[in-house]
Amino acid sequence: MKVLLAIDEDSCSEEAVNEVGNRTWGEGTTVRVLHAVGKFVPPAQELWYDSGGDLEQARREIRDRSKQLTEQAADWLREQGLSVETSVRDGEPGPAVVTEAKEWGADLVVIGSRGHTGLRRLVEGSVSHYVVDPAPCPVEVVHCKEIKEGEDG
Repeated sequence: MKVLLAIDEDSCSEEAVNEVGNRTWGEGTTVRVLHAVGKFVPPAQELWYDSGGDLEQARREIRDRSKQLTEQAADWLREQGLSVETSVRDGEPGPAVVTEAKEWGADLVVIGSRGHTGLRRLVEGSVSHYVVDPAPCPVEVVHCKEIKEGEDG
């Protein structure tokens, strides 16, 4: 089985990683940890101080952080006995997850959800909501308990 685990730097992604790592999977299962790097324009101050005013350097630094994020999740999943690979894809997260699932031939997509509703979801968007319909396979949405119990659930 091929399990595509889409993550970002949010605590809800940690819950999705834990969900995958704590589950018993059949022999031959491979988990691919994916992080999408969306287009961005960093604030001028951050660009100037963090990257010396170099937009390409800023992009490299974000891509490096993305690789570290996926490797950190992958290392923990490997400790749980899973076969794991990583992928960092450029593009908006929703479409990037769907494209990765199609190209890789995923059997399941697992993704965290902040549980936002109403105006907040409209303004911020919902990657998990976007992925569900066009995905070529089942999608499991792991809801973030912290937010669901607190401010927005």
